[in-house]
Amino acid sequence: MTDLHIILSLSAAGTLKRAVEKKLLTGEVFAINDMPGVGPLDDGKKRTEFLRALPFREEPIYWLPRDADVFKPWHQLQVRLREKPVDRLIIWAGSDGNDYVFIRMACHWLERIPVNVILVQAPPLMGYHSIAIYSVEQLAPLINMAVSLNTAERNALAREYGNIVSHPGLLRECDANGVLQFKELDAHDSLILRFCSRRWQTAVRVIGQTMGHSDPRNSLGDAFISSRLEHLIVSGQVVADGPHTSMRTFRVKLASARS
Repeated sequence: MTDLHIILSLSAAGTLKRAVEKKLLTGEVFAINDMPGVGPLDDGKKRTEFLRALPFREEPIYWLPRDADVFKPWHQLQVRLREKPVDRLIIWAGSDGNDYVFIRMACHWLERIPVNVILVQAPPLMGYHSIAIYSVEQLAPLINMAVSLNTAERNALAREYGNIVSHPGLLRECDANGVLQFKELDAHDSLILRFCSRRWQTAVRVIGQTMGHSDPRNSLGDAFISSRLEHLIVSGQVVADGPHTSMRTFRVKLASARS
């Protein structure tokens, strides 16, 4: 039996690859390398522009060249499956907003591909809903909870993805019941401001504190928080003591006019 494992993040893909190397799993691993819980989903190049603009200028999202199409991995996956069919395509996901969209995105891109699709959806671990929290030894045994998605289920998930794409909300998170919620990009600005003070502190410290105190159901990444800190600086709610080209090279504090 030949397996192809697909997963959203590079770090989680690395965990799966180590599991294969240790013979805890068999097959190959394919990383999509995206974070579909944020940004437009209707156009690959427009999405690339959005994602590239998230981090500070000296901290580009390294997997996205300026002229890239962020959906290229999906096209590559389609070609791979047509040229070298597999017995099982195994989708690995957690239960945060990113993976909620990822599961449905996968069913969309696989609609016309004749392959047996299997889903492994990892339960929360230590309160965190991202699959990236798992170690090799914790992740590999979850293959035993894999479920097959029949054609009707895949088509329903693909249709839901179409509805997600057409929704104007650019931030997607799961609520306590696992239902996807659409939010404005400024939904977590108040959390960032909580870790800013009247005294100077490094931007990386504020970003790190915000990451550490974000909702473990929908953990915030440094690129997204950087983009919102930039917005708070541009809008005058936070001031910076130098060019904000990298989170490690400048300090921030609350604007004096802020109550």
